[in-house]
Amino acid sequence: MMKQKVINVSYRKSSESFPEWMKYEIELLNEDGSKTKIPAYGKDLQDALSRVVHDKKVERIEQKTKRIPDLVWVVLWFGYILGWTLLTLELSNGKFDGLIFIIGIALITSFTLRAKLWFRQRNTMNAIPKSLKGHYDNAISGSGQFNVDRMSEK
Repeated sequence: MMKQKVINVSYRKSSESFPEWMKYEIELLNEDGSKTKIPAYGKDLQDALSRVVHDKKVERIEQKTKRIPDLVWVVLWFGYILGWTLLTLELSNGKFDGLIFIIGIALITSFTLRAKLWFRQRNTMNAIPKSLKGHYDNAISGSGQFNVDRMSEK
């Protein structure tokens, strides 16, 4: 089974108001032999390509996790809370020790936040810090933006 392959990368431009970012046009060869052009943003070509690869991984994992019913996630969450409560009671000799419980909640919260951060799409305009987003929009508004749907039709 062949995966998508990059067959051509074109440098489009760099931002005038945000010089660290560059815009590339990546042409991919799909498994069925069709070609797709997508925009890629990054500080250099390697960064832009890594953002595209990351987004493809996120899309693949999201497709798998969307098949899991919401009830399963709720059961897992309450199962974790119940399990951590029982572990806290066991380690505290029968009385509830809030410190151990708070550590457990902090662990699951940090894990959840890290997972949410990892699953964020990186090859988008949202990757640019909010303080500089207006500058970036102004820099590309004169020359237009990529339209992925239009490019894939060509």
